[in-house]
Amino acid sequence: MKQSTKLSFDDLLNDVVNKGLCNKCGACVSFCTANQIGAIEMCGCKDNLPRYVDPDRCFKCGICYLICPQTLELNDDVREKFGWSAPVGQFRYIVSAQAVDEEIRDVATDGGVVTALLSYMLENKIIDGAIVSKKTDLFNREPEIATTREGLIQAAGSQFSEASHLDEMGKEYSTYVPVLPAVRMFGPKRSLRLAVVGTPCQIMAIRKMQVLNILPSDIIYFTVGLFCMQCFTFDNLIEKDFIKKHHINPEDILKINVKEDFRLKMKSGITIHIPFEEIENIAGPACLVCRDFANDFADISVGGLGSSDGYTTSMIRTTIAKRFFIEAENAGYIKIRGMSKSDKAEMLSLIKTFVEKKRKRAERTTDKQRSPRLQEKPGETAEDKEKFFLGTIDKDELCDECERLNRHLSWVIGFVSHELSGTLGTIVMNISALADPQVEERLGEDKKKGMLLRALSSLKLMQDMVRNYLTSSKAKNGQLAFNAARVNFGKDIIRKVVKRLKPSLELEGMEFFCEHCDELEVICDERLMRVVISNLINNVIKYGSENTSVHSSLRKWKNGFNFTITNEGIGIPEDKLEAVFDEFSRFDTLGIGGTGLGLYLVRKIAKMHKGSIKANAGYILNDKFITYEKIRKNPDKYVVDSGDKKLRKFATFTLSIPNCVVGGGSKKRGNKNG
Repeated sequence: MKQSTKLSFDDLLNDVVNKGLCNKCGACVSFCTANQIGAIEMCGCKDNLPRYVDPDRCFKCGICYLICPQTLELNDDVREKFGWSAPVGQFRYIVSAQAVDEEIRDVATDGGVVTALLSYMLENKIIDGAIVSKKTDLFNREPEIATTREGLIQAAGSQFSEASHLDEMGKEYSTYVPVLPAVRMFGPKRSLRLAVVGTPCQIMAIRKMQVLNILPSDIIYFTVGLFCMQCFTFDNLIEKDFIKKHHINPEDILKINVKEDFRLKMKSGITIHIPFEEIENIAGPACLVCRDFANDFADISVGGLGSSDGYTTSMIRTTIAKRFFIEAENAGYIKIRGMSKSDKAEMLSLIKTFVEKKRKRAERTTDKQRSPRLQEKPGETAEDKEKFFLGTIDKDELCDECERLNRHLSWVIGFVSHELSGTLGTIVMNISALADPQVEERLGEDKKKGMLLRALSSLKLMQDMVRNYLTSSKAKNGQLAFNAARVNFGKDIIRKVVKRLKPSLELEGMEFFCEHCDELEVICDERLMRVVISNLINNVIKYGSENTSVHSSLRKWKNGFNFTITNEGIGIPEDKLEAVFDEFSRFDTLGIGGTGLGLYLVRKIAKMHKGSIKANAGYILNDKFITYEKIRKNPDKYVVDSGDKKLRKFATFTLSIPNCVVGGGSKKRGNKNG
């Protein structure tokens, strides 16, 4: 994906907002808020459109434009990532289901599957909350983060007015994530995982952010997509002729539902059926150009279409959706209605009919509503779109590294605004408390020590983050000096690094052990090797489990040495064992802070020493470290249930530097804490 470097929020205003095509999803504001840029906001007025707060604060990075669901530049990337195929995207299977809980079914529009599924995920601590639309009355809703079953029940029922879910996502990121280091003093380590219930435009915006790997999409763990033909406002609805024709008093409406048509269930028990054609002209312009009815890129897509009353049609699209849906069913939260193959085929055919209906409506409207840059022409290839998009821009301004540079820019924004500000916040909070005589007087010695450790640990972390960024910049510019000298690797490097990071190790309750860490003299760049060992140990501290032992060893190898470090923690997926060394890459799903430079620099410096770094991982079975490869070769001997939440994981890194030893190695073992 190549892009113009000239894109900015001004382009989003010209191409989308000012043309009446804004979905009001809040994605642009979410990114700007989460990264503490503060250039734009939702206006909060009746139209609630994004606008400038301070144009001078805008980085002109173009990210707000790219992640807008109405722009096209990242559409192919999202389709490729999710293996999309016409007409309804990829899905594992389709069912008709309902909540087992009668209280949920009573308030649900259809079968209450969304509320039941999210209740299961909340009560089993799979997610920390769900971004939903809380019902304030029949026609009005406001975005809210539900953290309890009761909160989900209050938000149950269909939503047909616009609510800026994703704007709340940015606010939630700013509210929760910076205080996570402070939360750790009150209890065990935890991370933030949110589910989002949204329309196709909202889910598409999230997926675009995830393609770019930018804040705040890293806290979105699960997406529930609603079938959506269009949104509208109550004011426009009551002006329709059918309201007068059927003598409908809005106060008598009990529920609104969308199935094969638009339905109003009255308090009298009567249900009034309205053809979609009668309400189409009150849809917003953004809805009229939207092609996605079935919410193709959600983890699970849901709606009433195709199911009988009291049931929800559920398209399970991703692996995690399949897992949690089955778990919720087994746990008694959801029950599936028995259906034949022909019943399911009929249900899917009906969904495809509505997909086609919405697509054709969009084609009729697109040329009138969209600017040329946003028109997706039938049969147009990605290359054609790119040629048009570039237009008259001087191609000398573009290069093959545009995507990497954009990724770098978004990382820098996140690094400065989130990583550093969060770390500084922890330092300021703890030091301020210790410096306040009234607060300090009420603190016990253990509490004071803990606060001091947190401040010291955060200072070391911030120092290492800045050092990694500066070292990376020098490496790119060819300015990273290499000064080799004779050094005792265990005494002058490992021990000194461990001593420096001791506050961080103590804070996590970790003990560091190293075998053969004395008397091995080598030729290396001492300063750079301290960066390597610091990054490896910091990686253990961040991704390792609390109150565990960190095992390492230093041994001779090919007239050089191997340094190996192993820890129990979140582990590394087998398909990411090589990718963890890529620049700016981070693959944990727990929202742990980091720069994505530590392991990249380890490999860079290892290569400067003519060496290498490798990662391995697996599971801890019967207190033994068993790699993925061993498990794969001996499936009968090592039986692993990957869905077991109590399954222990480990990761190990091996640094190998040949032809550098100038002294002997000690046979002393088990040097605790270096």
